[in-house]
Amino acid sequence: MSHSSGGDLRAGDVRIRPDTAYAWSGPAVLITNCRGECADDLTLTGFYFRETRYLATLRLEINGELPWLCEIATPEPDRLEVLLLYPEMERFGGGGSGQSGDELLRNEQGIPYRALNLQLSYRVSPSSLDVELIATNHAPEPVRCEVAWALDTDFADLQEAHAGRRQLETPVRAEPGSAALRLVCEHPRLPLETRITAAGPTSWSVGERRMATIVELMPRQSERLGLRIEAVDRERPLDPDEARKRLEKSRAWAESLVRVEVPGNRVAERVIACNARDLTSLALLEGLEDEWLALQAGMPIYPGLFGRDALTAGWQSTFLDCGACLAATLNRLGRMQTDRFDDWHDEEPGRIPFQVRQGPLSRLGIDPFAAYYADFASPLMFVIALAHLFAWTGEKETVRRHWDTARRILDWAREHGDRDGDGYLEYLTKSPKGPKNQGWKDSGDGLVDEDGGTVAVPIATCELQGYWFAAQQLMGIMAWFLGERKDAQAWWKAARDLKERFNRDWWMEDEKFVAMAMDRDKRLVRSIGSNAGHCLASGILSDEHIPPVVVRLFSPDLYSGWGIRTLSTGHPFYNPVSYHLGSVWLVENATIALGLRRYGFDGPAEELARSLFDLACLYPDYRVPECVGGYGRWERSSPGAYPRANAPQTWNAGAFPLLLHTLLGLQPVAPLELLVVDPALPSWLPEVVLHGLRLGGAQCTLRCWRDAQGDSHAEIVEKKGTVHLLRQPPPESLSAGVTDRIKALVESLRHH
Repeated sequence: MSHSSGGDLRAGDVRIRPDTAYAWSGPAVLITNCRGECADDLTLTGFYFRETRYLATLRLEINGELPWLCEIATPEPDRLEVLLLYPEMERFGGGGSGQSGDELLRNEQGIPYRALNLQLSYRVSPSSLDVELIATNHAPEPVRCEVAWALDTDFADLQEAHAGRRQLETPVRAEPGSAALRLVCEHPRLPLETRITAAGPTSWSVGERRMATIVELMPRQSERLGLRIEAVDRERPLDPDEARKRLEKSRAWAESLVRVEVPGNRVAERVIACNARDLTSLALLEGLEDEWLALQAGMPIYPGLFGRDALTAGWQSTFLDCGACLAATLNRLGRMQTDRFDDWHDEEPGRIPFQVRQGPLSRLGIDPFAAYYADFASPLMFVIALAHLFAWTGEKETVRRHWDTARRILDWAREHGDRDGDGYLEYLTKSPKGPKNQGWKDSGDGLVDEDGGTVAVPIATCELQGYWFAAQQLMGIMAWFLGERKDAQAWWKAARDLKERFNRDWWMEDEKFVAMAMDRDKRLVRSIGSNAGHCLASGILSDEHIPPVVVRLFSPDLYSGWGIRTLSTGHPFYNPVSYHLGSVWLVENATIALGLRRYGFDGPAEELARSLFDLACLYPDYRVPECVGGYGRWERSSPGAYPRANAPQTWNAGAFPLLLHTLLGLQPVAPLELLVVDPALPSWLPEVVLHGLRLGGAQCTLRCWRDAQGDSHAEIVEKKGTVHLLRQPPPESLSAGVTDRIKALVESLRHH
């Protein structure tokens, strides 16, 4: 796959957070510096459980000194491996073997240089961290030294550590024991403690902040030492046996995913595989039996449930697991739907959570995020995700289970989301610690008018109207399948009326584009940005407005060559490494690609997909950061990245399955045992095989390929159960005529 014509970067050359490494499992995450240490200051490093830092200092010392770092690796999401030497040479420029003629060079303690090879391994479990050290003597004589761990904690909130400042005092009491150390939080409302146990053949001396032992090694001899760090929450204990069972189940779930084979492009195949692995590594592993498979938002700073992130990643990747994690997310969020008004948490009857945080600040009510509801995308995405799940599974029972939740969401949108009764959704945050913006761009400065000024609240954004349109339209389809025909017609009419007035009121004829928002006074916010792409994907744009919007999205001020920018470079507040004022979001661009194919713009969809696959190739493990910069491919060899960006970001990992879904033109209709496809494979993706694809109760292998003339085809190679394959362009395609549809139908019959 290609990179920028202006550079020669190899795959994985671009680093974000280059000073940190991290590993995770369920609600636990270990963050170290580039030496594999947790520092004893207010950096982000530490071992966290439920967004609380249970270990702030974790540092290996040999004879009171730091060993020399050789390398650090992250072979699996739950593991870090570090290779160290002790002592490192101080002369001869650091080269050689540590020997000069017959003289064996030594440090001040008399230990030969590079005598000790130290293999350090960290493995994260849902509430614990296992540390293993293998020390090997490679000197031709015995070595005796002290091996020690410096240990401490502060029980800081992850948000505090990320910000670099404390809001909450959490005194710590140390209780040394025999080969064990307890660090106990003395805050009266935080019954937390860290239990550290040492393992190995030697005895340990334990102080308040240090555990040490003496190691004696003969030449070529190795010694294995270990630490186990357990995070203990006495108020909400995590059953380790149950956690192990869920880990096993999550591994089985990961093994059951559709296997994507791309014979003509193994790089694209690895992009999909690596991002699918990230998705499966981010399960919550906590909650009720039918909820724990819901996905966290990302690592290292969002290890928790964020409604729109989990729902979006779930529907993006539904074909991989036939909606297993999406079903868990719907269960979890549906159970938390609120039925009250509460300004502190921005609750209104019918809303579902935007974010659920578990750190001390949220737990003690210092911030409102223990269950916070100020977001319009999460509830509407719940309905959209439910329809997507139904399309793949055909399970009416699942729809009925969530039917009342979905109804209450649409009741909330109509009664409380439309605050002034003008037929549009407007947001207004009431919590004093909540974010101002509740649309797609939820950062504090994420929405500015065409001159860079503040937009007065309440604010209606264009993409929220699109989500509302899609939610009502899809609710109508589900109601029809459930036999509720009058309700179906009412929702279809509501969606149709919304679309009609939206295209009348939000269209800027002089710009040939959709306004980004309406302010409090119903003045159009005329800033040009990516929000219109959501309107394209949701279906709210009228046919005559779609072509000019597509042209504008790919104009040089919006399309960077890596993706479509959140804000035009022509805007006075454009900043390529901002959060929402010029950056490029992978998840948003994957959604836009879906919209392009929905209306038959196959060429632009393929171009955008290729840009995003190329983007993935810049980063280790093909892990695109939370958002990347807006620099063009002609300006520099990489797009830049938002400072301290998250990677992996769950909905970014889900974006690549969605891009594949888009290029294959998958249109599942499981209630009718029907899989409609319309592959448009580009030359760089000549063949795709989906092994173990499930639709309803059936399973099949779907093969799509591109022939020598550039035409794409599809066939089911093998199947179990009943699934009918139909070749048809998307029903709303502006480019497919009657002849195209007949030709596609004939091909379906030929390959049946």
